[in-house]
Amino acid sequence: MTDKNFQTSVQLILQASAAGAPHHEYVLSLGNTPQYLIDYGFPEHELKVTARVIDKAHFDHGISKGILERLGDVIASPQALYKSATVTDSAVVVTLEQRNGSPILVPIRPNQQIGRQHFNVVSSVYNKDRWAEVEPRWLVSGLLIWKK
Repeated sequence: MTDKNFQTSVQLILQASAAGAPHHEYVLSLGNTPQYLIDYGFPEHELKVTARVIDKAHFDHGISKGILERLGDVIASPQALYKSATVTDSAVVVTLEQRNGSPILVPIRPNQQIGRQHFNVVSSVYNKDRWAEVEPRWLVSGLLIWKK
């Protein structure tokens, strides 16, 4: 279930950025790390996303405010999970949500320090163009962890 406080925070972050006064220092909670990520080896830390990632996803990658407001739910029910090809120990969630006919991907890094605590952190949210070309390469490379 989508957290109303999270939705409001996303709205305020996007409004501040649109007004030219971004608040990139904020860190938002997405709740508990989903079980499928824990089963993959992620620690049982809280899942977090920074305002900078929210801002970039919306203004640079064109991810809608509605999807960002539901980010926790979007991550909780994915289409597939892949190992990251570029960041050791990280995973890429392939969501059921799409933008321009391409799935939205959410890379997540485990056990990242923010302040004095460790969290699992969303490092980006973007759609993957030419997914029909990219997915076979990822499969051949052995990056697939599981798929629905």
